[in-house]
Parts: sequence; structure tokens; C-alpha cells
Amino acid sequence: MSAPFDLISSTRYEPRFRDLSWNTDANGGKPSPYLLLKYHRERLLDAAKVHDWRVPTDLPVTRLEELCSAAITKDGDCPEMLESNFRIRILLSSSGSISVTAAPISALSAHDPAALSLWLPSSSPQPPVSSSDLLIVHLDRVPTPLSAFTRTKTTLRDHYNSARDRFNIPPPPTSSQDEVLLYNEKGDIMETSIRNIAFIRRSPPCWVTPSTSSGCLPGVMRRFLLEQGRIAECTEGELTRESIFDGEYVLTFNGVEGCRFGQIKIG
Repeated sequence: MSAPFDLISSTRYEPRFRDLSWNTDANGGKPSPYLLLKYHRERLLDAAKVHDWRVPTDLPVTRLEELCSAAITKDGDCPEMLESNFRIRILLSSSGSISVTAAPISALSAHDPAALSLWLPSSSPQPPVSSSDLLIVHLDRVPTPLSAFTRTKTTLRDHYNSARDRFNIPPPPTSSQDEVLLYNEKGDIMETSIRNIAFIRRSPPCWVTPSTSSGCLPGVMRRFLLEQGRIAECTEGELTRESIFDGEYVLTFNGVEGCRFGQIKIG
């Protein structure tokens, strides 16, 4: 029997996100300073079903936004904080209760956190990013067994922390230029320790991301990019440990950072 745990979803609050038309569309047509908040809500509820938990029936996205705003403003005592930027961490317990915390964070350098997904090598030979901004993505040395705890994001993260430990990468939220790429016991690529990932494959070239059958997390930014046709799910055997090569560029993405480029390092 596993230790007690909560489900997690982390999003980003920036006032300027209200001007992102695609974020507005994803929020049911209502401008929102929260990145893909509606998708975060839906992923939490889907994850509760995976674990056979009570699924909250009184959590419309408007209520979730109220809880997030209360965490930012300290229950309304500091309304001026709504002009700043925050990382939002949402926890859902097995009893159906929700708790939210907010931590100050620097603004993203790009106005559009999904813009990097539009780059392909047909437009330029290298991604439009300096080497200092590239993630170094280490291919893990041992497989990670797929389970309900890789398919959902929870507070039980030993399998991810162990993978990071093998490359001396500190646990989140400590920032690092290093990441680790996980694969399952069949050798199928899954994801990195805190990000989904896509690789340039096929002809004409496109971004290809591991299928959920690998055991990867169905992340909110992954969902958005799939819906927009900016990435495609891999076919069986298309993304395996043996198919990854040293030095290739990758696209990583999650619900806090948006998109970011990385480069594979093997050995």
C-alpha cells in the first residue's frame, strides 16, 4: 500500500496572459492571467478517477480561479499582489479537498510561452535560443517502471527524484540547466523529470512526443500543443531509448514554463 499522497497541478500566473488569444480560447473564451487553468482543473479531476478517489463536483474553473487568487492576495489582504507573477501549486486530496499556494516568480522572457513550438529545422538549422538557455537533457541510465504515479502528477515523486539524483540534479523547485530523460522498462521514451518532451522526426519534419501508452504524464501544455497540431504523438517503436542520439535538439514543455529547448546528452 502506497504512502498517503495528494494530486498536484502547477500553473503560472502573469497578468499579461490575459492578452494571449489562445489562452483565452482554452479558458472557454474568457481572458485569464492563469496559464491553461481550465486544463489544469480537468487533469486533476481525471487523475482523481485514475486513483479511484472522490471527484469534486463543486469545482468549476471559476471557483478554482478564486482559490488561486486568494492564495496570491493572502485571502484579499494584499490585492496589489495581483500585479505580480506567481507559480501556483494546486493540491487535491483523496477526500476531495483543494489547497492552493502561490510563490513569486520572475516573468517569462517571451510574451507567448508556447511560441518556441513553432520552430522547425526547415526554417533554420538551429533553434532560436542561446546555448546558455538550452536545457542539458541527460538520457537516464536505468528504466522507470510505468504506473499510476507516472501517469498522474502526485506528491510521491521518488522515481523522478531518483532519476535526478543519478545526474546530481537538485529537486524542484531549485532551478537547474540539467534535466533527465526517462524511459520505461520496454525502452519507450516517457518524459523528463518535470517536463513533457518532443523530438524532431518524420519527413517533412515535425515535433513528435511520446504516447501516453509509454506511461508519461498527459501534461496540460502537451494537450494544448497536440490540439493545435504543433506536436504529434509517436507511433509504436518510434521513440525508444535506442532512437535517441547525442546532441539532438528537443522541445520540452509544462504548465509553468511553457515551451523550452533542450539538447540531448548521452553518457
